[in-house]
Amino acid sequence: MTRIAAGGTQPPARAARRRGDGDGLVMETTTRMMHDMVVPTDTGMDMRLLQEAIDACSMCMQACTMCSDAMGGMAGMDTCASRCATCADVCTTTMRMMMRPAGMDRTAMVAMLEACIAMCAACMAECRMHAESSATCAMCADACEACDAACSALLASMTADAA
Repeated sequence: MTRIAAGGTQPPARAARRRGDGDGLVMETTTRMMHDMVVPTDTGMDMRLLQEAIDACSMCMQACTMCSDAMGGMAGMDTCASRCATCADVCTTTMRMMMRPAGMDRTAMVAMLEACIAMCAACMAECRMHAESSATCAMCADACEACDAACSALLASMTADAA
C-alpha cells in the first residue's frame, strides 16, 4: 500500500494513476484481463482487435461526453450536443458488451458494432463541420473516426470468420 496525503492508504495502482503515470498500468491490466477471458469459439473474436475496439469505444465515449457538455447550450449547437451524447451512450453500451465475451451472442454483437459504427460516422460528420472553430469538436471527430475504424476492423474479422 502507498500512503496518501490524508493519512490513509490506497493500492499502488491508484497511487500511480494519481501521479499521472498509471495510464500504462491501467492498459497493461486490461490487456492481461483480456488474455485471461474465456471466449466462446463461435464468436470469431480476435482478442487483439477486441481490445483495440474496447479502447477506442472508451476514448470516443469520453470525447463525445466532453463535446456534448461543451456544445450544450451554445447557440446553433443543439444537434451537435445531442449527437455527441447519443454517440457516447452507444459507445458505452458497445464497450460493455465487448467486455463480456463469455456471454456474447454473435448476432447481437454484430448488430451493436454496426450501430456503433453508424453513430460514430454520424457524430464525426457533425463534429467535422465545427472542427475549424472548436478544438473540442475536432478532438471528438478524431475519436469517432478511430472508434469507427476499430469497430469496423473487429466486425470485418467476425464476418470473415463466419463466411
